[in-house]
Amino acid sequence: MPRIILVTMTLISACFLAVSITGVSAVGCQIPGNLLFAITGTKLGFSASRGGIVLSYLFMQLHITIAFAVIMFPAFFIAERLVLGFHKESFAIATDEAAYQAMEASEAEKKEHAEDTFGASYKVPGNYRKAAALRIVIVAICTVIAIAWKDHFGDLLDFVGASSTATCCMILPIVFYLKTFNGTIALPEKIFAYTAVIVSTFLAVYVSINTGKALFAPVEADPSIRFPYCAGDYRKMVYTNTTFFNSKRALYGY
Repeated sequence: MPRIILVTMTLISACFLAVSITGVSAVGCQIPGNLLFAITGTKLGFSASRGGIVLSYLFMQLHITIAFAVIMFPAFFIAERLVLGFHKESFAIATDEAAYQAMEASEAEKKEHAEDTFGASYKVPGNYRKAAALRIVIVAICTVIAIAWKDHFGDLLDFVGASSTATCCMILPIVFYLKTFNGTIALPEKIFAYTAVIVSTFLAVYVSINTGKALFAPVEADPSIRFPYCAGDYRKMVYTNTTFFNSKRALYGY
């Protein structure tokens, strides 16, 4: 499993790095926060193929559907445990004897036991409807939040990523690992783990504060500035407008 995680994360990181480098090298500081939204209009000074736009949105919808299900299912499971009292047996700590018997069981027996344990709560009359209602409420809450902050959705994603995702996926796993194996791991690994926790915490707090300001206390921006990360005239005019920039070069020599 560690090898699978290492290979998968390396491949994903390489793909994301390639996409980011390609976008920045082609568009520079005018690269939009969401390429899908950019290609549907003329923000970058060109009109993309309608077929390409449709395919891009279809593939993104496929990605979102799969990713949403993968990410939300643990939340559904935990919410059912906390709100409805389901899956208590899945969170029970096994005794030494039970753990020993589980190790001696065959793969078929383990699979059958896991299926029985997982689905036991849903087999009780009425529980399936309760679980379905709870999941619908959670999805509805997510939908309302997305609609309410639709104009600042990028800031919302940054805020959630910097606060919740950084805490759950980077900081807490390392902290739990150190708490469990602190006495057995080597010193270099400890140094790396503590450094990762400190750096991740600092970046998470920093980005959370900045994105929180943009999300909860937004400042009215200058409508003429379309690309705030650029300098000079590139803040207001797309770089593909050769008529504008050619005349400026002729007048000012740049």
